[in-house]
Amino acid sequence: MAKQLSYKPLDNIGINGLNTQANPTTLDSSWLASANNIVLRESGRISFRKGLKQNVLKTSAKIGAIGEVGTTILAAVGTNMYTVDFTSPSTPWTSAFATGGTASDWQLIPFKGELYCVQAGHIPVEYDAGTWTALPSVSGYNAPSGVTTFNPSCGTGYYGRLWVGGITEEKDVLFYSDTLDAHKWNGSSAGTIDLKTVWGTDEIVAIEPFYGKLVIFGKSNIAIYDGPQDPSNMQLDEVIRGVGCTSRDSIQAVGDDLLFLSDTGLRSLSRTTEVDKVPLQDYSSNIKDTLIRNISQSSNVKACYVENEGVYVMSFVDLNITYVFDMKHWTPNKTPRVTTWSFDSDREPSSMLYTESRGFLIGQQEGSIATYEGYFDKDFVSGGTYTSASYTGSFKTIWINLGDSVVASLLKKMKAVINGGSGTSVGVKWYKDFSLTPSKTQSFLLNPTTTGTVSLYGASTSLYGASKYTPLYGLKEYNVPLTGSAKHLQIEMSAETNGYVASLQDMTLLYKQGKIR
Repeated sequence: MAKQLSYKPLDNIGINGLNTQANPTTLDSSWLASANNIVLRESGRISFRKGLKQNVLKTSAKIGAIGEVGTTILAAVGTNMYTVDFTSPSTPWTSAFATGGTASDWQLIPFKGELYCVQAGHIPVEYDAGTWTALPSVSGYNAPSGVTTFNPSCGTGYYGRLWVGGITEEKDVLFYSDTLDAHKWNGSSAGTIDLKTVWGTDEIVAIEPFYGKLVIFGKSNIAIYDGPQDPSNMQLDEVIRGVGCTSRDSIQAVGDDLLFLSDTGLRSLSRTTEVDKVPLQDYSSNIKDTLIRNISQSSNVKACYVENEGVYVMSFVDLNITYVFDMKHWTPNKTPRVTTWSFDSDREPSSMLYTESRGFLIGQQEGSIATYEGYFDKDFVSGGTYTSASYTGSFKTIWINLGDSVVASLLKKMKAVINGGSGTSVGVKWYKDFSLTPSKTQSFLLNPTTTGTVSLYGASTSLYGASKYTPLYGLKEYNVPLTGSAKHLQIEMSAETNGYVASLQDMTLLYKQGKIR
């Protein structure tokens, strides 16, 4: 007697994102074992990330930092600072200023309509009204008392003054300028706070405002002060010991939280300060060991909260690994959904900034500045022309139990409902019963049903020529034959972009009951 065909719907596939921490045999199909160059859309569906489109001709070195003053974008490249002219993309690097330094890992701090740039072991630089100047050369500058070389590594411009720390001579001393005057660091209302008596042995990594308080991040501790509006009466509110920040540029304000990278993962400051009220929350608990391994390999980390996408993007620049934390949707264990991005040909982010004037800007390792748009990675060549490079989005499911751990199922077919992606080449392979050896790849081309015509006014005889109207690409079911037998199955799907977004809606596995083994 023929055995009945069974089916296993996976309509929630991957909606919780990446989980490399838990035992993959205990997770359900809402988790993924790998998830590269994809995002999880509002509906929870697996889709391609957008591409990086270069806006300017690349220079000879990576973009180490990006800043914004009004509608002007500034960038640190090699040993120079530049004003970036996006209206002239073939010759965008203007107003070059030699910093006298050796690297481009600057922090660009807006304060009072000006920009102050600090970097470990370097003399600060000021940008004011279109002019770059080394801070000691600014008229009216006076240095802090008792300091031989004033070279802070981090800072913030808030509460009416500039706050900096991490100078080579005293890495645990906080310096603050005179009120509304970042040129004066001695006398009047300027001053210092020595944190040796606060947290013992540590060094300042970053300084941030938070809920009317001033937060000073060390490598292993966090000091929080009340009343920074009047430093003479400022009081220590709390010291969080054993939790610090490993990267200055990982800190981002997200809603009511400050996210920062510690040596044990991505943390939320507001939840950390409430440790006595609620459990300490680690936003990266689903990828904890993997992330800790990345932290041990490189401290060159850049991050940005992309407001219009609702994601916190964190790039390990030297490793070409970018983590994307979706802050719009939370998993059952109260953490953001996570996916990863990677890039070819040094296109990965070496700096990032969400700007008021131009949205999300990505400074690239290969020396250009890109925006997040389209579904190709596009390189600016010259004269307004681009070369388009496809990229591969891929994911791997957790191990799917086909119903009975002692009975092998005869694999028949996988059905996948996919939206859009016209012309995209998709490959599917599968792993059986915890084997590391996959099947041969089954490939198919996405050719969704279209609604509409290529262009409403786009006929060659049209008075208006080509228009903006394009067809709507809808849902289509694709069938992939599966072979062999298995008790547990893992599916890996990859697709190379063809300029269109593709979104996996659901997946169903069909199989028959086999023998006990």
